[in-house]
Amino acid sequence: MARFFFDLTDNGTSFPDTEGTDLPSLEAAEDEAARALLEIARDNMPDGAYRQVVLHVHDGTSAPVFVVKVTFELMRNGSLPARSV
Repeated sequence: MARFFFDLTDNGTSFPDTEGTDLPSLEAAEDEAARALLEIARDNMPDGAYRQVVLHVHDGTSAPVFVVKVTFELMRNGSLPARSV
């Protein structure tokens, strides 16, 4: 088992994981991150035309082992929204 930390960034606001989660493998951590991020994105509608939610996953070191990101952009008439990050 390895301990993975899932640090959340939601539109530029950081929420560090200070406890971590024990998982059997890197692949299990990837699956957990993807499931968690999709659940967060589904349960919390964006306030406006842009939202980016990112999980930086690390193993206790400062460098991420991997990053998972979901971006929501509402475009009208093909124009990109102003990003409020």
